[in-house]
Amino acid sequence: MRWLKIILFSAVPRHAVALTAPSSRARAYEYHVSQSFRIFGAGSALINRRQRAHRLEAANRFQLSTPNRGIPPLAATAQSKSDGAATTVKRRRSWEESYALLCTYKDAHGHCNVPQSEKPLGPWVNTQRIEHARYLLREQAHRNESEKVLRTSMDAKRKKLLDDIGFVWDATAHTWSTRYNELCEFRKTNGHCVVPRSNGRLGAWVEKQRIEHKKYRAMKENRRDDDDDVPKTILTDERVQKMNDIGFVWDVREKQFEEKLGQLRIFKEMNGHIDPRFMNGQLALWVRKYEQQYRKYSDAAAAGIDGETLSAILPENRRIALENVGFCRSMLDQPRARVAKNRRATWEERFEELKEYKEEHGHCVVPKNHGPLGSWVRAQRHLMKEKEAMESSIESGGLLCDERVDRLDRLGFVWDVHQWQWNQTYYELLKYKEDHNDTNVPMSYGGLGLWVFNQRAHYNTFRKGKKSHMTPMRIILLRNIGFEFDLGKKIRSAADERWQTRLDELLQYHEKWGTFNVKQKDNPSLYYWCQHQKRCYRATLQGKKSPLSKERESALRSVGFLDGLT
Repeated sequence: MRWLKIILFSAVPRHAVALTAPSSRARAYEYHVSQSFRIFGAGSALINRRQRAHRLEAANRFQLSTPNRGIPPLAATAQSKSDGAATTVKRRRSWEESYALLCTYKDAHGHCNVPQSEKPLGPWVNTQRIEHARYLLREQAHRNESEKVLRTSMDAKRKKLLDDIGFVWDATAHTWSTRYNELCEFRKTNGHCVVPRSNGRLGAWVEKQRIEHKKYRAMKENRRDDDDDVPKTILTDERVQKMNDIGFVWDVREKQFEEKLGQLRIFKEMNGHIDPRFMNGQLALWVRKYEQQYRKYSDAAAAGIDGETLSAILPENRRIALENVGFCRSMLDQPRARVAKNRRATWEERFEELKEYKEEHGHCVVPKNHGPLGSWVRAQRHLMKEKEAMESSIESGGLLCDERVDRLDRLGFVWDVHQWQWNQTYYELLKYKEDHNDTNVPMSYGGLGLWVFNQRAHYNTFRKGKKSHMTPMRIILLRNIGFEFDLGKKIRSAADERWQTRLDELLQYHEKWGTFNVKQKDNPSLYYWCQHQKRCYRATLQGKKSPLSKERESALRSVGFLDGLT
């Protein structure tokens, strides 16, 4: 280091010291020493405290050798210490203020899971989780008597304060458990776990689990091969087992392939062939699709294409499954004669098919893609609309007379599908109310949650006098079961109820101790709530925007809480 000191002292321009007043020579010296360190590539080393202390000591020694007209050496050190202390106090005060905001947030929302986008509280909550992880590592290092100890702002007192209000330290695990419970509710309602992507947060979460499962499988394979390049995933063996226990479908396309393949096996057992010309509906389209893929695979295999390209055309497991059910190249090369179209079924025949459909499904709402029967059912509704507009309607094959309408009515034919679907969902809402004692279904609950959201949107459109699916009769039915069209009022009333609970808690404290000055050690959450009310009241006095309403202010004033506050 001696040669470095010589270089540094020689690097300081003499005219810079000579032309500087004695009171600022120490600062000039310190500045040029730092510039010299930067010139020789040691600027980054000046950041740590030890080297900065050496630099200040050198500046003080230089000042002692000059006339005593500058800043005393100890004064600069004391000033530095006082600045550090002020910074520490400010940081502690900021933590307590943020904690008070978090208590207020929990009173308003019922939880402490503040989103990251809600500033400044969201980033602060995320910082507490990071500091808590460092705190746990530090405690572990203390138990192991390790020399390397992490520094963290989290301590046992702050941890206890956050634990008292139900702070969630592992947000990822909490979110996973919440979504898993929502998936169980969806399965209980719909009978399966295939949540559509459009189903809000639950649909996005389910899609993410499938992506994470691919990483999980890759991780398992790489572990067997002792590969260090293992992809990280949030899925564990326990979570995968829980998803398997409720019948979760990891690969939807593979599941659909297995279902269609099962239908094709049944068709072959009944008819002795797999010719798509004699199939109806989606199965025929599916078979033709894989005939094209199998033909491409056979042509590529005959041309000597490598196995990886062949797997991209048709995966090996699917090719074997198709060949087991009867796919082969000779079947595709055989010429196929056009099958003559069957005669059009009569009204009576379609009516008998509709009766069989109802016996199987319990209703007459046949989907439009359900082959000829679906088209016939739609035609009956169309004919009924024409019959209402005119006195009669003519159909090829006969008149939609009153006798046929009466027979369809006795069977339970649904003329208005939209109203039928609305009624069915309304009955689901009644069942939800019996289980939860309210009609505020969350969006993540599945189809019922989306339906409830749409009813509020339709109601707002109806109120503005615009065209809407909402009708006066539907409004009456929903209001009879206590449906909340304006959910904002209920949210505000819940926040007021929690605020009133805090006020009652404060009155109990006053009755016990005879004062409103709540001590932090007695009741931390009530203490920070009182501090927040005082800050809001002072902001109101200064004419600033404050969440303290006039009703709350009068309630605090009536009990004497605001006496003496300015």
